[in-house]
Amino acid sequence: MLMPKRLLLTPLVSLLFVFLMCTEAAAQVPDTTYRKPELPTGPPAPVEQPRPQPQPREREQPQPEPVVVQQEEDAQEESLRVIDKLYFGGSFGLQFGTYTSISLLPTLSYAVKPKFFVGVGGVYRFESGLGLNFHHYGARGFTQLEMFNIGSGAVLAHAEVETLSVQYEGFQGNGRYDRETLLMPMVGLGYRQRISNKGFFDLLVLYNGNDDRFNPYSNPVIRVGFNIPFTSR
Repeated sequence: MLMPKRLLLTPLVSLLFVFLMCTEAAAQVPDTTYRKPELPTGPPAPVEQPRPQPQPREREQPQPEPVVVQQEEDAQEESLRVIDKLYFGGSFGLQFGTYTSISLLPTLSYAVKPKFFVGVGGVYRFESGLGLNFHHYGARGFTQLEMFNIGSGAVLAHAEVETLSVQYEGFQGNGRYDRETLLMPMVGLGYRQRISNKGFFDLLVLYNGNDDRFNPYSNPVIRVGFNIPFTSR
């Protein structure tokens, strides 16, 4: 027996409607299935390092000057006896010919500091010419300062006062001699060359401040001398 077409379409429409409703309901149900998180498979991203911040520069504090060497020198200076600071020596001059002159100037000096000296000395000067012989003698005191070094030597400042008894021919002649005492300040510079641990030679160029007519010195006064310590310390 044949069913009418209208009756046959009704169940198909109902089945399609039910299927659509079920699909929509399933789409609205949340997915509760656990999924393992995926790990990155590429190379790790470079981590940006923090840039170093410039550090504030500390102001350099002035360093105290070294005093160790100076302390050692002071200790050595204090350990010296008086005789260790004493020097003997002097200078001399010779001139021969029509006019003969011989000068002897022995000295005794004391090193107040390694570069500062004071001293005393004697003076003897013999002069001969035109049939006359003169003998001059006296004493002197002096100071010396080594100002700065040049090579193995030093530039020397020298000052002294000399008292000299000068002999001269009397005004009446006849081979008679008279005497006069002169006070002569002298200042100048020189060069000191060391010849050993403490000994040295001196070359001095001095100016004589006395212009008396009986003054036996003529400017400049040039002296060559030496100094040797009493001890080897």
